[in-house]
Amino acid sequence: MSSQLDLDHPLFQRVSHWVNLINFLVLTITGFLIHSPYPGMPMNLVRNLHFIFMYLLIINGVLRFYYSFFGKHKDYGDFFFNKQDVKTTWPQIKYYLFIGKHPKTGKYNPLQKLAYIALPIMTIVQAVTGFILYRPEQLSGAASYFGSLAAVRGFHYLLMWLFIAVIAVHVYLVFTTAYEQFLFMFFGKGRKEKSVS
Repeated sequence: MSSQLDLDHPLFQRVSHWVNLINFLVLTITGFLIHSPYPGMPMNLVRNLHFIFMYLLIINGVLRFYYSFFGKHKDYGDFFFNKQDVKTTWPQIKYYLFIGKHPKTGKYNPLQKLAYIALPIMTIVQAVTGFILYRPEQLSGAASYFGSLAAVRGFHYLLMWLFIAVIAVHVYLVFTTAYEQFLFMFFGKGRKEKSVS
């Protein structure tokens, strides 16, 4: 007998979610420190931490992507946009703006799907710009695609704020509309275990 939440969020997905949370937290803190260092700060340590957790984020992303297609609980289909998502996108926006009713959706609503598709793409772009900033002389040609090294730095910083905004909205919506899933994602069970046959 398994709970519905257990079927929706198997252990691997929950562990991957935890790892992502830690990675994003460390990357954000170290990113701020790199952008605005204070006197006497151990910059080598901060940069090394930033890169270690960036690699962990990428490795976790690759494993999660593989799991989505080849794992025991394949879920890649949950992220694809369908006709129903096109119809419910505007109603979902209205619901989030408190001016409409909650539309009927699948496991993920269309805005969630857009966010979950955008995050890996943003991560790849962020990693590319991060490598350019780390090796500006060797990757000066790549920097020119963005206009200049200063543009790369600005884009990297702006993208960090976009990550923060997406994660902040995600956390807000979890606590206001999916608290049971939050409990299960982080503790492995909700307030009341419900069994399904």
